Amino acid sequence: MNTKTKVILSFITVFLLGGISGYLVRDTLLVKEQYAHSERFSGNEDRNGTRFENEQERREHRQRMRERAQNRLIEYLSLEENQQEEFFSLLHTYHTDIRDSVRTIRDLEDSFIREHYDEFKIDLSDLLNQQQLNRMDRFFHPDSVRYNRANRDHRN
Repeated sequence: MNTKTKVILSFITVFLLGGISGYLVRDTLLVKEQYAHSERFSGNEDRNGTRFENEQERREHRQRMRERAQNRLIEYLSLEENQQEEFFSLLHTYHTDIRDSVRTIRDLEDSFIREHYDEFKIDLSDLLNQQQLNRMDRFFHPDSVRYNRANRDHRN
């Protein structure tokens, strides 16, 4: 291979690598920019961004998604007709029990955190003045933390 051929092949290789990397970087930046300028979750869409005109449309969409999931489970588990009703009944019971247990745990967790925070404030009452305690409440109180966390993403 002569020098001229090597130069041409090197040029083509560098050009292709530059083009491919530029395309990949551009695509990444565009996705990031689209996300930065997109509207936040509103009441008219689901978690995947699907928009709904009304509540009936949302319910129908959820029903279709539920049916698709059931059909996939039926196919994946090779459920027979006589197994399907009992399986989905037990699955529903299982999900309900888990959801209720998680809610109970969250309630216990919230009361535990509040109780310990109150003790923490009592311990600090000799160290901090009332203004400092009020400032601390705005930042560290369990309700403030939850409120700030929920609103953190909506500040723009």
